[in-house]
Amino acid sequence: MSLFDDHPLTDLDRKAHGLLGDKAVVKSLAQQAAFHRLPRYVSEYLIAKYVKPETWRDDLAKIQAKIAELLPDLEHRELLKEKLLGKGEVTLIDNVEARVDLRGGQRWGRVPALGDQKVRVPASVIEGNPGLLLGGLWGTAKVKYAPEVNADAPNELVAFTPFQVGPPDVAEFRAARAKFTTDEWAALLLQSAGYAAGAFPDRRTRLLLFARMVPLVERNVNLIELGPRQTGKTFLLRNLSPRVFTVSGGKTTPANLFVNLATKQVGILGTRKVVVFDEIAHTSFGDESETISTLKDYMESGQFSRGALHFAADAGLVFAGNVDVDGDQPHPKYAHLLEPLPDELIDSAFLDRVHGYLPGWEVPKITPASVATGVGFVTDYFGEVLAQLRKDSFADRVRAVPLHAGLTRRDQTAVERLTSGLLKLLHPDGNATDAELLELVTFACELRQRVHQQLCALAPGEFKPRLVAPAAVAAHTAKDLQRREAAATQDRLNSEAVVGAATGLAVQVRDGQEVGGDVILIQVSAINGSPGVEVTGLHGGALKDSVRAVYNLVRANFRDFGIPEQRLKSQTVAVHLVKIAESKDGPSAGLAFAVGIVSALANRPVKPGWAFTGEVALHGEVGAVGGLGQKLAAAARAGRKHVVVPASQATAVMGLPEEVRAALEIHPVATAREALALALEA
Repeated sequence: MSLFDDHPLTDLDRKAHGLLGDKAVVKSLAQQAAFHRLPRYVSEYLIAKYVKPETWRDDLAKIQAKIAELLPDLEHRELLKEKLLGKGEVTLIDNVEARVDLRGGQRWGRVPALGDQKVRVPASVIEGNPGLLLGGLWGTAKVKYAPEVNADAPNELVAFTPFQVGPPDVAEFRAARAKFTTDEWAALLLQSAGYAAGAFPDRRTRLLLFARMVPLVERNVNLIELGPRQTGKTFLLRNLSPRVFTVSGGKTTPANLFVNLATKQVGILGTRKVVVFDEIAHTSFGDESETISTLKDYMESGQFSRGALHFAADAGLVFAGNVDVDGDQPHPKYAHLLEPLPDELIDSAFLDRVHGYLPGWEVPKITPASVATGVGFVTDYFGEVLAQLRKDSFADRVRAVPLHAGLTRRDQTAVERLTSGLLKLLHPDGNATDAELLELVTFACELRQRVHQQLCALAPGEFKPRLVAPAAVAAHTAKDLQRREAAATQDRLNSEAVVGAATGLAVQVRDGQEVGGDVILIQVSAINGSPGVEVTGLHGGALKDSVRAVYNLVRANFRDFGIPEQRLKSQTVAVHLVKIAESKDGPSAGLAFAVGIVSALANRPVKPGWAFTGEVALHGEVGAVGGLGQKLAAAARAGRKHVVVPASQATAVMGLPEEVRAALEIHPVATAREALALALEA
């Protein structure tokens, strides 16, 4: 019986199998139970090398038997060590990695099946398998126990046969592109990456899947993908290449990311081509300040330093996580589409270095029908070709497409890298038409536009709305971009009176310098419980002290503020500062806190379109604040029409730009009571 009889192939499958020879494999065979304990790229290598179409059943059975014999379970480690000790030699299948110790003049290998046992590696094994030093290789390893050679490290890797291909012929890969139409090539790429092409027939979904692959072919590309669960956000990268490292939640540190100062060993950014932070919402960063600061520098420059050690690397970063959806769009509960990230990553300077945001909510969930069964490139070969394509660049051709004016250098870099990566995937021979090039540039611009829109929502004082698109394109068609654009101009607090919702104003500071103003959205709820105040979402002791001082002011004057005594005694006041891009501290939001707390306890809505700035003393006096002009400009940008300011700064308003004064009605007040009378509905 022929292999093809049991696995019906399409016309494209037969064409690819005939043209690509042993570079292609029938993907369904890699799903055989015998291979489930091996990465897919290893399974496919074994199939392509050892399975013949006419004897495929017997060949698979032989591979299965060999894997069962040589691939030890983790719980059998001690038995394996006993065998090594008793017989003096074992042969096993494992993912072996080597490193060079210059100080000790030795090469050491890591064989996971042997646990923490040190394994010496001869120069001859390294010379024949340099991939052992480049992130490791799967293969058959023969380990000898020789305490007479080195009593402290008696184990030696005496032979290694890799299950992965050597350096591929990239020119041959480029030449193969000309033998397929664009649609055929796109389908072949999907099947090579493990997706059933027929399950993703529309062009846009395919482009989203190809965007996931861009960090493999383009250097130093940083992506975010948030979407529903089970859409395969890391399925592709995790299985496509051993050069990909996945951090699955948990904790990461400067030592494992960058360099271990104790051992001088370079971390994963220097030894992999892509680092994926999966389940990013549950990832923590040890030595948080150092890690994030070093990541920022690396994302910008491709370089990182620790102590006196300095390195350059080209690994891309992918941040993947989950986001709740409503239908086929992100849930409207999100003020911005970066909320699921950890707090330490909600930083505009960090996020501006992200090149693209993939809308994971548009990618269908992975089902059995989504998994490739037809013919594609052998995964290990395919992954190595993609890594080699990193040396190419189509940036010059991308720059020939004019973009809208006003883009930053980071915008332009993002569009160039994303488009160059897509071109390498879909047109590795460089023969894209002008129409195909424009399509890819527009798509790359959309991915960057999504990043920029979130930055505008996070830090409106620093980031202004602009269209990241080719000059020939008037607007992006993605639904979430259109909806967010509308939401930005239809702020609920500008048109609706809401109980417990007040707008404060703040100044943004960079490196000790004031760089603009920002709005702070304050939410207050009165909930049944013991009397008191709970504060969440704030950054800094001064803000928390300001809330407590205002709460004490309200308690002392609750009758004057129209608050029922029983409610004050039986309810806890919960104050939350809606997540914003930069840490805020200082007392100047005290007046906004007072309005929000009284509104919640008295059940009186805050009038629409109002914002507040002013420090509130324990007896209710409203004191002066800094950065008044920047704060008022932020209020105007946010669409607020009325701003309450300290009476002592009323004259300072006259020095503001005419466009700001024309957009706002300024209300100077000397006490919190005056502000409450102005801002709360009866």
